[in-house]
Amino acid sequence: MERGDIYLVSLDPTAGHEQQGMRPVLIVSPGAFNRLTRVPVVLPITSGGNFARMAGFAVSLMGAGTQTTGVVRCDQPRALDIGARRGRKLESVPDAIIDEVMARLATILT
Repeated sequence: MERGDIYLVSLDPTAGHEQQGMRPVLIVSPGAFNRLTRVPVVLPITSGGNFARMAGFAVSLMGAGTQTTGVVRCDQPRALDIGARRGRKLESVPDAIIDEVMARLATILT
């Protein structure tokens, strides 16, 4: 599991406004961390996310050359045991998408 990989995984159980259900997620933690902990930090990808879009927390995958569509919700980072949730790798995003996602995530967390 490397930064920039997209996995399909169940986010349940959830509560409140958290993204839920089976959906793609983008891994944002570095590969060394993921190998050590086996619990990568991920961001959900959704076709909705109007709040995140309006607030500037979303990064669109449109035009990224990925089969996965929608927006990356930078406002909902979460650590997941993808193996225990039986996640499967779909694809990886281009470096330009990771750069934009990491910049938005840094803005939120700093």
